[in-house]
Formats: sequence, C-alpha cells, structure tokens
Amino acid sequence: MSGVAIVTDSASCLPQEIKNDYEIEVIPLYIHSQDKTYQDGVNITPQQVYSLQRADETLTTSAPSPGIFAESFQCLAKKTGEILCLSVASSYSATFSSIQSAIDIVKKQSPKLRIELVDCYTGSAAQALITLTAARASRLGKNLNEIISKIHQVIPRAEISLVLDTLKYLEKGGRAPKVGALATSLLRLKPVVTNRMGHAHLVGMGRSRTQGIDRLVKAMKQKVGLKKLSAIVIHSDLEDEAKKLEHCLLSEFNCHETYVTEVSAVVAAHLGPGAIGIAFCPEE
Repeated sequence: MSGVAIVTDSASCLPQEIKNDYEIEVIPLYIHSQDKTYQDGVNITPQQVYSLQRADETLTTSAPSPGIFAESFQCLAKKTGEILCLSVASSYSATFSSIQSAIDIVKKQSPKLRIELVDCYTGSAAQALITLTAARASRLGKNLNEIISKIHQVIPRAEISLVLDTLKYLEKGGRAPKVGALATSLLRLKPVVTNRMGHAHLVGMGRSRTQGIDRLVKAMKQKVGLKKLSAIVIHSDLEDEAKKLEHCLLSEFNCHETYVTEVSAVVAAHLGPGAIGIAFCPEE
C-alpha cells in the first residue's frame, strides 16, 4: 500500500466497490441480540437483522474495543507510516472515543507511526462519500495534512436524508422521540429525517414512501441546482426502489457518479427495513 491508509467503521455503509477499489480498511461495529453478539458484515447481514426485527427482537449496537482498532493499525503500519481514521459522528456512537484510545495505545508502541482521527459528524452513505474523498486524495499522492484539509472542506457539504418506514427502531436506540415513533405508527406516516452536524432531525412526514422521496428530491434541487455532485442511494431491503431512485438522480441532476448500496447491518439495526435515502456531496 502506498500513500496514506484510510480507515473507517461499518456505520459508513461503504459500497463494496469503493472499499475494494481503494483498499479502504472498514472496522465492523457490533450488534447485540439477547445473549448473542455479532460483528457487522462478518457473521450477520442486513437481511438477518430485518428477520430479527420482524421477530420483535430488541437489538443494540456498540463500538469495538480500542484493542480491535489498535490491532488494525499495527497491521497497516507494516505497509504505511500514515493512517487517517474517519469515524461515524461521535454524537451517534462511542466509536470515535474507542479509536482515540486505540491511537494512544499504538503511539506508545510505534511512536513513528502517524495516525489522525476525524469525526465525520454524520454516518451511513454521507460518511462513505467523505471516506471516498479521502481515499482518492491518498491515491493522488496527497499527504496526510492535505487530505485532512480536504476532508474538513467536504464534511459540511456531505448530506444525507432518509425516508423511513417507521421511527420505531430509532426510538428504541434512543435516537428519536417516543411520541414521534408512536404517531408515525398509528397514522402510518413515513418520517423524513436528515443529519445536521451529528444530530438526526425529523424534517417532515409523508403519507407514502413515494411522497417522502419526492420531498427529498425537491430539497436536493433547491440545494445543489446544476452543480456537479456525487451521490449514493442507500436503502434497507428496497433494492428495486433504490435503483429507480438512482435513475431519477441521473436524469434530473448533474451527477459525476452514483452508487446504490444497502445499509450495513449496524445501520439496519437503527433504521429497520423499508428505509431509503440519498447521500450527496456537491462540488464547490
């Protein structure tokens, strides 16, 4: 591996083709169900998460221990002297603090190895777009300081909005108000949520998923206009609808590139089945 090694966590929902093309290290987060613990993407899939949820299992998630991250850093140190870690928003997960503890451990063992940590202030496919930016900069030969500077420019522009089938799973994880989850369930409304610098916000309700998607697309048009952009359509068990949404983006926006990907298992644990959304990052 040449250049700066890029590391992120599985909350990024990084499309497999991006991970493979750029040799990005993705550390799996953990999912807990009763007395069982799973590693995201290792011994549990999104489809298995949906099955557990439909069986009314209560799922929780957690960050790996600092030792898991430290082990990954030590392996990468055999190939490079510089590592950049891009974490899911610290307000969403303890992942950021676990990585920081790992860095402190590794620096004592390998003082010449440089490791930097950046809070993406977002998650899911928006985090993936930030990670992709870093990986491309590394491949172009940019040094660690240059990559970090670029990332700090991209973070405020990387956005994600989602239409959910229900707020129930976010509420169970403490990421949505209980009254909102109850209202959407009783009225069968489709909540529309977005991330703003590390905090999830309910921005509206749709009477149907189609209405919610229309709202996302209209909001995108207002923000990006004719700017060239990169976009990822993200979904949980809605592959056909996600492909249709990608076609819509290609026909209505100046897309430099688009991807379609299913959420990772750890994100599925918070969103549940039936979610669909768009992460996008317009050029300056």
